[in-house]
Amino acid sequence: MKASALYILFFFCSFLPFAQAQTGKQTYRFRNEFTVAQPECGPNLVQMKSGGSCNAGTSGGRSVSEVLPCGERRAVYHTNMNWGLMYPNPDGLVSESYTIQLYLKVTDWGQTRARIIDFSNGTRDEGIYFKTTPGSNSHCLELSPNGTIGECPYFDSATYYLLTFTRDGATGRMDIYVGNNLFTSFIDADKNYVGRAGVPIYVFRDDNVVSCESGEANIAYLSFRREYFPQAAVNKSAAEICFEANINSYADFSITSSPDCDPSKNVEVKYTGPIPAPGTGYDFKWGWDGAQVISGSGMGPYVLKWPTGGPKYVTLAVTSQACGNTLENGKQIVIGKPTLTAEVASGSCDTGTDGTIKLTAADGSSPYHYSIDSVNFLASNTFQVPAGRYRVFVKDDNGCTTGQDANVTFTSDIILSTMPDTTLCTGQSVALATTSNGQAFSWVPQNGLDNASVLEPVANPETTTEYVITATKGFCTQTDTVLVTVSPKIEVNVTPDALIEYNVPFQLNATSPQIRNYAAATFLWTPAIGLNNANIQSPVAVLRENQSYTVDVVSETGCKGTGQVNLSITRQESIIIPTAFSPNRDGRNEVLVPVVNDIESIRYFRIFNRWGQVVFFTNQLNTGWDGSFNGSTAVSGNYVWEIEGVSTKGKVISKKGAVMLLQ
Repeated sequence: MKASALYILFFFCSFLPFAQAQTGKQTYRFRNEFTVAQPECGPNLVQMKSGGSCNAGTSGGRSVSEVLPCGERRAVYHTNMNWGLMYPNPDGLVSESYTIQLYLKVTDWGQTRARIIDFSNGTRDEGIYFKTTPGSNSHCLELSPNGTIGECPYFDSATYYLLTFTRDGATGRMDIYVGNNLFTSFIDADKNYVGRAGVPIYVFRDDNVVSCESGEANIAYLSFRREYFPQAAVNKSAAEICFEANINSYADFSITSSPDCDPSKNVEVKYTGPIPAPGTGYDFKWGWDGAQVISGSGMGPYVLKWPTGGPKYVTLAVTSQACGNTLENGKQIVIGKPTLTAEVASGSCDTGTDGTIKLTAADGSSPYHYSIDSVNFLASNTFQVPAGRYRVFVKDDNGCTTGQDANVTFTSDIILSTMPDTTLCTGQSVALATTSNGQAFSWVPQNGLDNASVLEPVANPETTTEYVITATKGFCTQTDTVLVTVSPKIEVNVTPDALIEYNVPFQLNATSPQIRNYAAATFLWTPAIGLNNANIQSPVAVLRENQSYTVDVVSETGCKGTGQVNLSITRQESIIIPTAFSPNRDGRNEVLVPVVNDIESIRYFRIFNRWGQVVFFTNQLNTGWDGSFNGSTAVSGNYVWEIEGVSTKGKVISKKGAVMLLQ
């Protein structure tokens, strides 16, 4: 620990000259170095282990090659777990009013959260973090201890994000942006996010209070400014981050208004870097490669004329008067200009992720040579490249060069769409109807599938299962899911077997613990004998004989169950005479026969007309009057009857009544 402290002290002291001569901006682009972008004056960044006792390893990070969103492959800095970067802030460039911008892609989010910026020199846990929800891929911004800010989840591991932290010292307002999206704005009254001269600011490094809150990231750009950024400035930075992260434009200039290879016409050279006119604090040294300067001085603009054709070189060296740092830049101009056509073929599932740029030149001096980086020119006019935006060039035999943009995309034509979520009853199966132009398929899990490697397998799962299909076509894959819900077996509870009274209504009922909506379920009782309605949940049975019923139940989800009930009639001694009969030879109610129950014998059954004459008599069971008297058909009307019988238990039953004879 003493050695580390001495090193940091030495580091601060070594940059005191820079502290005295710093400008309002310090920029780091991590092209295999931690030095400030020339000609800016500022300290180097330093790799620093995180606070606490976490396993930080021996290496703070490394340079890795990566294609940035703008299409350029370049070196970026990868910071390892439990390491980060220290910005010394020797003269307080970051104080109460500042803007810090960080362009990065997170590759490992850590266990729960990863510290982004620390103003406390590692002494406080409050700060700005990437937050990861345990057990998920949800990544958010957290302002500790106040919680999540902005849209959540928002971040993934495949995207570079421009983070802007800007504070207005006059009002204490602190704004945090992702791209040009304002995630939060608040008044930092306690100055928790204020930098102080000589107090380092840490980037992607955890504190000593709650350790191991670290992650890993690829960092392509980091800048510190001594000014507050309003929304308009953030919008401009977000729109230009591809250029700003890749190009140090302090010595940039344009060569315009010329027929480049025509020596008879003038050429205009104009400074296009960020230093405002008249260039106070900087020296500008130009090299014209033999051109005649018609007009211009200092930072320009200049009007030039070359006496001969061919390639010409314009150079510019910009030097800071404060610290002597110099940035040089050079550009070639050719007197004469061929035309260039770029034919672009996108990458596809069948051909691969790379696309093709085919260049065709004309109107120049052959042979032509071609390039996609303006440095290496080849005789071949065809380039296989990843998707991205490119600047392509042609150079003719006279050295005249023409460039144009080419946008290479990747076109995925794989389609995949499986059926909507469905519900099955226990024991049922379903074909997983799917549409795809894929060439190979894989379903997971395989449980319950007849073939997990075909487009439309038959599923018969025992329990509710979400199936995921992955379709592959050439270099492309795509997934889709279908949830197969398995409804449990329908258990039917029916009215228990019962002994009921003869010809007395008895309520039946069927229920099931698996049915939640009886109104959407259906019921069918069979046979329908003696029931008032065989298609309801609770019919009424009126029986004169023993009867068994089966009820079939279909739930609201289409699942089926069956129940059964047995009903037995309670037998009592009785004699019943119908109230009317019609012996008219139509086959219905032709004979008046007593209806008996548990009657062993009949002592008499007599029928009288209205004059008291006996028109019928019998003492036999199951014998009745056929409606005749003295060999002729009796007249219609009311007749009086008397009957007496003996039950199987010896009980004598006597009854009287009247019956209507209908002809």
